[in-house]
Amino acid sequence: MNTLDYGIIGNCTSSALISKKGSIDWCCLPEFDSSSIFAKLLDKKIGGSFEILVSDDYQIEQEYVKRTNILCTKFSSKEGEFEVWDFMPRYRHDDGVYYYPPDIIRYFRFISGNPTFRVKYDPKA
Repeated sequence: MNTLDYGIIGNCTSSALISKKGSIDWCCLPEFDSSSIFAKLLDKKIGGSFEILVSDDYQIEQEYVKRTNILCTKFSSKEGEFEVWDFMPRYRHDDGVYYYPPDIIRYFRFISGNPTFRVKYDPKA
């Protein structure tokens, strides 16, 4: 039996599930009831994901930025540290109407040292 231990980001139109290792393993765009783009959660071989790959000596911590729906995943090792901030934006126009773009923002923030990592972007076929 698998334990589901995921963070969630969203913008009231869609959402994404992000693993403790910073991998987006589930997301449907542009809306909740759309076809999945990433579905590794259901099928590890062909489901697709958006992963940050680091060596085994990295410590990985995850938490939400206080009072936001921004999920911060921090990667630390003797080589260095970096963070990935994930969120799905929504904007309010001057007339008060909200706009919910089908976007996932992944902001990579360098902290210290010389961290090495790879990014694997593998949407579902």
